[in-house]
Amino acid sequence: MDVSTTPPSTHPLIIVALSGHAGSEVLFRQALVQASQLPDAELMAVHVLERGTRATRSEKDAELARLRELVEESGATWHMVLGQDICQALLGFARSTQATHLVVSGVLAGMSNRRLTQQVSLHLLQQATAPTDPQIVIFPGHQEAKKTARFTPQKSRAVHRPRGPRWIFGWILALIGPPLIGIGFVQGSDEGELLTLNFLGQLTLVVFVALLGGWWPAVTAALLGTGILNWYFTPPTGQWHIHEPLNVVALVLFLLVAAGVARVVDVEVRRTTEAGLARHQADILFELSGGVIREGLSVPALLERLCRSYALRGAALVHQSTGSTVASAGEPPSSHETSDYVITVDTEHTLLIDGTPREASDQGVFEAFAGRIAAVLQQRELAEARLKAQELSAGNAMRTALLAAVSHDLRTPLSGIKASVSSLRMQDVVLSEEDTATLLATIEDSTDQLSERIEDLLNMSRIQAGELVVRRSPIQVEDLVASAMRDAAGQVNPDRLQIQLPEDCPRVRTDYGLAVRVLANLMENAVRHGGNGTVQLQADSTDSEVKILVIDHGTGVPQTEKDRIFRPFQRNGDRNNNSGLGLGLAVARGLAQGMDGHVNVEDTPGGGATMVFTLPIFKEEL
Repeated sequence: MDVSTTPPSTHPLIIVALSGHAGSEVLFRQALVQASQLPDAELMAVHVLERGTRATRSEKDAELARLRELVEESGATWHMVLGQDICQALLGFARSTQATHLVVSGVLAGMSNRRLTQQVSLHLLQQATAPTDPQIVIFPGHQEAKKTARFTPQKSRAVHRPRGPRWIFGWILALIGPPLIGIGFVQGSDEGELLTLNFLGQLTLVVFVALLGGWWPAVTAALLGTGILNWYFTPPTGQWHIHEPLNVVALVLFLLVAAGVARVVDVEVRRTTEAGLARHQADILFELSGGVIREGLSVPALLERLCRSYALRGAALVHQSTGSTVASAGEPPSSHETSDYVITVDTEHTLLIDGTPREASDQGVFEAFAGRIAAVLQQRELAEARLKAQELSAGNAMRTALLAAVSHDLRTPLSGIKASVSSLRMQDVVLSEEDTATLLATIEDSTDQLSERIEDLLNMSRIQAGELVVRRSPIQVEDLVASAMRDAAGQVNPDRLQIQLPEDCPRVRTDYGLAVRVLANLMENAVRHGGNGTVQLQADSTDSEVKILVIDHGTGVPQTEKDRIFRPFQRNGDRNNNSGLGLGLAVARGLAQGMDGHVNVEDTPGGGATMVFTLPIFKEEL
C-alpha cells in the first residue's frame, strides 16, 4: 500500500473510488477495514461517470445497485459525480468534502486498461501535493505505477477523454473537413495560386475542430490538412516528395501553427468551461448567503433554491432515527436507496437528493447547503428554547405575583371571618343584638370578597388555559347593566352610578353571564379608582358593534400604564393590596375577547378614565 503525506485532520473522512467492475467490492471492504482502524472515521464511496455518458440508474445497472446497497448497509454514503478528467473529478470531490484519505485500486470509473489505470494512480499522486489534499491510498496491484512515474509522467493526460456530442461532431469534421476544403480549392484553381488561401482555410478548420472536439481531433485535422496540401497543392503534385525546401518549411510551419493553435483553443475551451462552472457555483453560494436574510429560518425555501439551481427532481430533509420527512421540495426521494446523493446534515438529519449526477466540485455546494440547513435547524432550536425560557420566566413571574397577591387578598377576608366567628363563640362575653348583627355582616362581606377573588382566579385560569365556554345569545344592553349592578352591589354604591342608555340601543350577541361579569368588574374598578365622584354608564352603537362606556372622573391612567393595567395581578399605581388581586381588568379583557369583544381604556375629558366595552351587534339571519 502506497501512502502519501497525510494532512492533519481531527475527523477522518475516507473516500473510496468504485467503478462497478471486478474488484470494487474487495476495494470497498479494504477501505471499510481502514476506516474501522481510525477513531470516528467516516466513509464515502464515489463513482465517477464520464461527462457525455448517460447517468446509469440503479435499476439499469445491477452491479452498481449491489455496490450501493453494500455501501449503505455498511453505514457509508454513496455518491455519483460527472467529470471529463477522472483524476480531477476524484480530487475535486475529495477537496470539496475535505477528505483525509482517497482510496484507489485496480479499476477506476470503468477503465479496464491496466496501463491507463496506472496513469490514473500516477496522476493522483502528482496532483495531490497541496497540504490540504487527501492522502492517496493505493492498494496492492498498483505498486508499479509509482515505479514507472519517471518514464511516463505526461501519459496521465490521456485520462482526459470527453465523450459528448461535441466530441463526435469534432471527429466527423476533422475527418471530412480537410478533404472537402482541398476538393474545393482543386476545382477552383488549376495552377494552385490560391495555396495561401488554402492554408488559411485548413487552419480555420483546425480551430473549429478544436472548439468542438478538443486536442486530438484538431491534431488529426492538422495532419490530414498537411497531407492534402502536400499531395494536391505543393509541386510536384500527386506525390509525397517535395522539391522546394521552402515548401517543406511552409508545411512544417503550418502543422506546428495548427497544432499550437489547436492546443491553445482546447485549453481555452476547458478553462472557459471550468470558469463558467466556478462562476455558477459562486453565484449559487452568493445567493445562499443572501438567502439568510430573505428566507430566514425556512428549510423548504432552501431546498427549493437547491432544486432550482441544479434542476434537481427533488430533495428531502429526513430524520435519521425515525425516517420521517422534516421538509421537502419537488418530488423528494422516498428513501436512501432511491436518492442519488445522501449528505449528512447533523447527528439527527440527512439530506436526500434525487437528480442527475453533477460535477465533483458541486459536492462542495451541496455541503454548503447542508451546512446552511444545519445552521437553520440550530437557530430554530435556539429560538424554540428561548421562547420556552421566556414562557417559563413569565410563568414563574405570574406564580410569584399570585403568591404575593393571594397571601394578602385571600388571607384578609379569611381573617375577618375567623375573628367574627371567634367573637360569636365566646362564652364569657355577652354580645348585644347590634354587635351580633355587625359581626354577622362582617362574615357575610368577607365571604363575598373571598368568593369574588376565587371567581376571578378561576376565570383567569380558564382564559389562560383556553377552556372558556361561551354561549352566545341576543341580549339587551339594559338587562346587562341591571344584572351587573346587582352583582356589584356589595362593592358599588348604586347612588354613585349614573345610567345614560339610548332607548334604541340594539341588542348584542354575547354570553349573558360572562358579559355581566365584565361589566361588574369595570364598575367596581371605576368606583374604586374614580374618587368620590359619580360613575357614568353610557352606550353608543355603529352598524356592527355596541360600545358600553364606564366613565369615572378620578386620577385617570397614564399613557404608559394603559396596557399594563390589563395584565394579571396589576393595579393602577400598585399602591396597596386593599383593592383586590389585580385580576379585575385582566379578567374583563380576557372574557370580552372570548366573546368576540374587547375592553380598552381611554382618557375622560376633564380627567379620569373611560373603560370601553365593545360587543358585536346581534343580526337577524334572513
